[in-house]
Amino acid sequence: MEHDAVPHPPDFPFAADGLRRAADQLERCAHLPAVDGGIQTMQMLQALMERFDRLEHNMRREFVGLGERIDALDRKVDALDQKVDALDQKVDALDQKVDALDKRVTAANKNSTARIRNSVVIRRSDDLAPLYNATTGERIPRFPRKLRDLESLNEDRVDAILAALGEPLEGEAEERKRWLKYAVGVTTQVV
Repeated sequence: MEHDAVPHPPDFPFAADGLRRAADQLERCAHLPAVDGGIQTMQMLQALMERFDRLEHNMRREFVGLGERIDALDRKVDALDQKVDALDQKVDALDQKVDALDKRVTAANKNSTARIRNSVVIRRSDDLAPLYNATTGERIPRFPRKLRDLESLNEDRVDAILAALGEPLEGEAEERKRWLKYAVGVTTQVV
């Protein structure tokens, strides 16, 4: 039966006075350190975020610049690699030329010694010192062993030995054979 009872009317002045007192108390909360500190903390966080944004922007700009400098450095290193490769090829070519020159000088020295030894050959039965190919430095294959072997060489063999010695292949067959005797060092028989 309580439900059937008439409710009491609200006391508006009392309620308004309570709300005023509550509002006064809430206004005082603004001066509390925790509330004021929260605002300051938010402002500091906002300032930090702005600084981080600027720092990130600057870092990105620097990274882009650094990337461009690294790319330029890579291009320079690639160009330097190409120059080193070209220089390496030139050194290899120079080594080959020096090796070829060494072979020629060695052959020339051996041939000089052989020519001196052959310069005293008088009789057809005397031994000849073999000569060496002027280009390869190798002993000339099937070089005549005796003066008579040299004198009986056919035209093709005369030309092959002259070519191996780096001598010209000019003139008639007899003239080339006489030139071969000079080239071999047999000077006493040439006259």
